[in-house]
Amino acid sequence: MLLLRSLLLTLFVSLPAYADNSELERSVFQLSVDVKMLLLKYYHVQADEGNTQRIAELSQRRSEVEALHEHISKQLDGSYLPYKQNIQQRWMTFDSYLKQNLNEIKESNYPELQVVTLMREAQRAMLDELEKLGENLRQNSETKPSEYEQWNRNQKNLMISVVERYIERAASSMGAPLTTDQIDIAALCKQFDRGLADMKSQATSDEAQALLSKIRSQWIFIQTAATNTDAKLVPFLVMRYTDNILDRLTLLDQHS
Repeated sequence: MLLLRSLLLTLFVSLPAYADNSELERSVFQLSVDVKMLLLKYYHVQADEGNTQRIAELSQRRSEVEALHEHISKQLDGSYLPYKQNIQQRWMTFDSYLKQNLNEIKESNYPELQVVTLMREAQRAMLDELEKLGENLRQNSETKPSEYEQWNRNQKNLMISVVERYIERAASSMGAPLTTDQIDIAALCKQFDRGLADMKSQATSDEAQALLSKIRSQWIFIQTAATNTDAKLVPFLVMRYTDNILDRLTLLDQHS
């Protein structure tokens, strides 16, 4: 799946200027997904006590996110300049805290709790700016995601929300402060289940059915791990399956 991500990134950054706002809006949504995953990758590094392989994976993902961010920024001019500036500022702040926390883990295995909190706040601020830009692009293009595309986006966001709380819990054993907002993980899992069931009942191609079956088998593992707070934490498998599911949800676009 790492090869797939690299190919998709190469496609993104090699494209000419976007022909319309709807294509740019899709890339903005992808950037929001990638920024969310960066925080999860950081928590995985922390949960795994600074494992060098996890650090290398985080560094590679960070470079990919930065490349997509820069590619999108080049397309923003005119009335979009304020969004460009705000997002750039938020990215620089988040990235600075991410690097600082990563250096702390490399040196001592423990981050500064306050800096972890500041990093998370900076990430949320960037996500807010990306959502504002996406909404503006949708309005200006007078289009909105198709029903299928919105389903796909909802599924990605639901899964990331569940996994974020799980991997955060794993990282808390190494000092990460837990978020203060309360969400019902079981309710989010049920929403994801319903989404998979709905799509499986509507998918017509064998390729789509096969992808959905693979997604469901790995999702069941994530769901069980996330909802059973007494079970042994297995962050490596949860993160590996999360990456797989995100890639397969993206592949489903070709078979919708």
